[in-house]
Amino acid sequence: MKVEPLNSAAMSVEAERQKAELKKACKQFEAIFLRYLLKEMRQTVPKTGFFEQGLAFDIVQSMHDDALAEQLSGNNGIGIAEQLYRQLSKYV
Repeated sequence: MKVEPLNSAAMSVEAERQKAELKKACKQFEAIFLRYLLKEMRQTVPKTGFFEQGLAFDIVQSMHDDALAEQLSGNNGIGIAEQLYRQLSKYV
């Protein structure tokens, strides 16, 4: 049976908490990146006169892109969050 000092156990709990926060931050970064990517991709699509596109349309489309980016990053995304976590978790 291995007995660890109390400080060591507390440090490992703190390290796990920091790693969990890091993972969350990496996913948030990926969501921001995807949101920006979706916004830039939408600007390449020509606007048509088929639907009325005013301020309300732009707001709804922006909210949809936000939700889509969050959903994509939550489901393993495109791998940016995982790569960031692998690189940065060495320093935690």
